Amino acid sequence: MEKTRNKVWRRFQQDRVFKARMQKFSSWGYTIFDEGGNRIDNAHWFEIAQQRWAKKYKDSSTPCSCWLCRGEKYNRRDYVKETRRMIRESLE
Repeated sequence: MEKTRNKVWRRFQQDRVFKARMQKFSSWGYTIFDEGGNRIDNAHWFEIAQQRWAKKYKDSSTPCSCWLCRGEKYNRRDYVKETRRMIRESLE
């Protein structure tokens, strides 16, 4: 049983993988904010898929590796602690 990997097949796979990713995010209990600024706890997967940051997961296998695309929040205190630790270790 050989599958023809054409444009339609690739689009179907892209949609299937995107839906699976959004369902995974949903199972983790993501909190999102809608256009009105209302907080939505434990959002359904299609509510997460409508967010601007989630669009990157649709058109690529892996998003950018920067801290914004990874979903991590920049924390200045942690950055300073980590830098101090690295300097301290290098001096020892």
